[in-house]
Amino acid sequence: MERYHTLEALVVGRKAMPGGDVILSFVGPEGASQAVARKAMRPSGRSGRLSLFHHLRFQVYQKPGSDLPTLTQAELVGRLHGLEHPQRFPFAAFLAELAFRVASPEVAARVWPLLVSALKGVAKHANPRLVAVWGGWRILKAAGLAPNLHGEGTNLLDGDLTPRGGVYLGLEGLEALAAVLRLPGSEAIDALEGAPLDRLMQALLAHTRYTVGELGSAVLLSNSNAVRRE
Repeated sequence: MERYHTLEALVVGRKAMPGGDVILSFVGPEGASQAVARKAMRPSGRSGRLSLFHHLRFQVYQKPGSDLPTLTQAELVGRLHGLEHPQRFPFAAFLAELAFRVASPEVAARVWPLLVSALKGVAKHANPRLVAVWGGWRILKAAGLAPNLHGEGTNLLDGDLTPRGGVYLGLEGLEALAAVLRLPGSEAIDALEGAPLDRLMQALLAHTRYTVGELGSAVLLSNSNAVRRE
């Protein structure tokens, strides 16, 4: 069994541990993964400077019997700037956690470019919520978790359309969601201009809970008023 692996990925999670270790979470073309950066929080620990949304090439060592591999080398490829802004970070955190939860090796090659594109858009677009709506739905589709839009009704409940219950999309919201799931990136973004983003975001969060489970970052969206009820 090969013990050393070289990977490319984006840092999407960072958890400091007692003793100075840091657990890093990654999403890359090969899937979601985690590694331990030993003693990273010490003043001399270089890997402690690895932050959220750093794009890395790195090497890990998997010790037999260990739950998580150890980060042994890391090369910084680039940084995604601007995501730390209070009006943008909740959306970035949501997309990153969603991608981490769904990026199995079977679908990671599709999820990875969508995550990078969506985070760049959240960092730069005048309306980061619009890009987050696009990115969230497209990541779910890439993972094979898109809703069924062939039923009747304009409410979305447990992945299906229904005349009542669930989240109300309305005809405008339903048409916008269909465009997001069907059209290429720039055309889908254009289709969201003027769309009911509040409803689409509420539906995205509800569908994520149904298909993936509760995400901790959803609290950030609620606390930041990123999700508003119409």
